[in-house]
Order: sequence, then C-alpha cells, then structure tokens
Amino acid sequence: MMTVWRLRPGADKRIRSGHPWVFSNELSVSPKGHVPGAPVELQDAKGQFLARGYGNPHSLIAFRALSFNNQDEAPTGFDFLQNKVLNSWQVRKAAGFRGSFRLAFGESDYIPGLVLDYYLVEQNGKRAQVFAAQLVTAGMNEALKNAEDFFKGLVDQAQERGLSLFSWEQTAVVLRNDVNIRKLEGLQVEAPKVIKDLPGFNLTDVEILLNGAGDEGLVSMSCDLAEGQKTGFFLDQTHNIYLAVNLFKNWAKTQEKRKIRVLDLCCYVGHWSTQITRALKSLGFEVEISLVDISKSALAYAKKNAEREGAEVLVHELDVSEGLTQLPSAHYDIVIADPPAFIKSKKDIPIGKHAYLKMNTHAFRMVKKNGFVASCSCSGLLEEEEFRDAIRKASLRNFSEVRSVLRGGHAADHPTLMQFPEGFYLKMYVHYIL
Repeated sequence: MMTVWRLRPGADKRIRSGHPWVFSNELSVSPKGHVPGAPVELQDAKGQFLARGYGNPHSLIAFRALSFNNQDEAPTGFDFLQNKVLNSWQVRKAAGFRGSFRLAFGESDYIPGLVLDYYLVEQNGKRAQVFAAQLVTAGMNEALKNAEDFFKGLVDQAQERGLSLFSWEQTAVVLRNDVNIRKLEGLQVEAPKVIKDLPGFNLTDVEILLNGAGDEGLVSMSCDLAEGQKTGFFLDQTHNIYLAVNLFKNWAKTQEKRKIRVLDLCCYVGHWSTQITRALKSLGFEVEISLVDISKSALAYAKKNAEREGAEVLVHELDVSEGLTQLPSAHYDIVIADPPAFIKSKKDIPIGKHAYLKMNTHAFRMVKKNGFVASCSCSGLLEEEEFRDAIRKASLRNFSEVRSVLRGGHAADHPTLMQFPEGFYLKMYVHYIL
C-alpha cells in the first residue's frame, strides 16, 4: 500500500496550482523513516487527494509530484513513465526537431528527476540513436533502477507510435549519474556507464546530427557521448543559435564579400561556431573562427566541427576569467559569450554577477563597430533583470552605443511551465554595436 503524507493546514496552495514540489516543513508529520524514492500519495490536511509521486526524507524537497490525477495509481511504474517520455517526444516532433534534442526535461515535462537527451548519431555511413540519461533524484533513481528494461520498452513503443525509426539493436543507452546534484538527494555520484552499447560505434568520438540553424539540413557535430561534459553535448542553446544565426545572415547580406571574424568564448565543442560558419559560408563569405575554452579536448572537437563547415580556425586554450586580456580589441564581427553557469548556489550570486559583468565587458571591448555581441546565461539563480544590468554596465564601460536587437530563451525541447518558475533559467541577448 502506498504511503500517504498529509500537508499542514494552509500548505496546499502551491501544490493545488500545479507546482510539483512540497518541502519537508510543509508536511503535517516528519517524513523520517520513509524509504528514499518510494511512492507517496499526498493529501491535504483534511485527507483529500492532491497528487501522487515519490518522497525523500533526506531532501529539503520532500515530495515531487508525478501526477495530479487520482486515476494514476502507479506513477513510478514503467508504463506511466514511458508514456510520459513518449508524450514529451511527441512535443519535440511537433516542434520540428529532426536530429538530436532534449527528450525529457524533468519537472517541465512532468517527470521530475529525469534529464534525458536523445542523440541521432552517425558513424561510417550508419545511423543509430543514443539515449543519455541523468537520474538526479532518489525517486527516479529507484524507479529506473532497471534502466535497460525501461529503455527497451520505450524504444519498442516509440517505433510503434512512429516517433523513431530505430530498433533496440540500433540503440545505445548511457547513464550520466556523474552530477553533484545527486548528493542533495543522498545519492552517490557515479562514473558514466554505457548500459547498452552500439557495435561499430565509438561513443567517445561520434558525430551527432542536429537541425541546421540557417537551413533545413542537418549539421554534424563530433563529441564524446560516453564521458563528455553533461550528457556529451549542450543542447539548450538550439533555439537561441537559430534566432541569432538568422539575424547574422540578414546582416551579412548587407556586407561586401570579405572575411568575417567570429570569437566564440567558452565554446565547448563549437555549436555556435559551427552553425554560424555554415550559415555565412552558404552566402559566400570566408569565416575565421577564434575558439576559446579551458578544455583542450573540447577545443579539439570544436576545431574539427568548425573546419568541417569550412572555417579557418584559431584556437586559444584560455581561462576566460583571466586570459581574455590577451585577445585584441575591436577585432571581431561577432562575439559569442556563452559561459557555463557562474552561479550554482545562492552564495555564488555576488561573485557570479561580477563574472558576467567582467566577461561581457571584454566581449564589448573586442567587437568591432557594426558587429554583434551575443550574451548568454544559464544560471537559474541569476534574475533576468540582473543579467540585463550586467550587460548594460559592460557596454557603458566600453563607451559603446548599442541596440538590443534580439532576446532569446528556452527552446521547445527545454519547455517551461507557468506554474514552475524554477524551470526558467536560460537567458540570451544579442546587441548590435554602432
């Protein structure tokens, strides 16, 4: 029989609005003794049904909702969770994703604790699919403890629904439980693990296919899906890259044919650079890409990816917090400032805000007049107004006359829920410098 937890009187307002979290101090009794991740039915103080999900007595977020429907009796079971993922897959297909994308985005896809990326991969003329999963809560870690069986069933159903062309034999599954956030749930941080391999594919150096930002084709990007950062690739900037690349194409059509210089700060494997190169080369421009990252292996992938699209590539192995003074002023037509999250906890906010200011100050220093700066933040704890303020100060420090010409945000494969503001984290602004 499922454990029942009740809320304190008056503590049900947020969960009734559809928010998926309940904190331990909102429960009428202590959750101590509950098996971490085990199913829970949540009721209000009068015993009326509110939601079903799972609980963890060791987490400040004691309860996470999987369903607000009283008819869903086993929300941690494979059938329920597979159907949730398939629904998310349908959303991505409806939004036009044809290559790789984030398939499940935790609470924003009504599957708290599951981050799941889908990669369309190609090697030696063959294509296949790879699922890269992060199980970041005790509840999801328990629900998917037989992960191989879960994904086999998911693949079979995806084929039946016409969502995927690939069979289980053409599928790899990688568990990426190497994220520190698991510690907040009392879970161990584990080494990456390939639980279903693809014969003939080298997942440490494989090409993934993504929607082209400036055309209807697919772009190839080499990366490491077995041990690379996050799940091997950063998929969250897809929408912002699409918006910015089409802006840059319109601008390029007003320019004489010449070499366009692009600076890509914190480039990782070069998603921005590769897409920009592809778009500008299609218009007949020569493109020089300057790649900046602290990771030698990431730079190697980024160089390979940009060169595949025809760029001339310069590599700078630098720490952006210290090394940007080495790069020239007023030299680049396009500067991309897309760092990793500078703010990972509330105590990081003051230092992180300064880091965004410092990086963008350099970005505005290094861009030419009549050029662009794309400023990004993936720090959920940084309010958008604070990010805009950092960009404003950075431009003023360089005596720049700028226009904010583009505002980005989340792509359809990183959806958001109005009732879950914690899911909004991605910010992007492009400024034109006069």
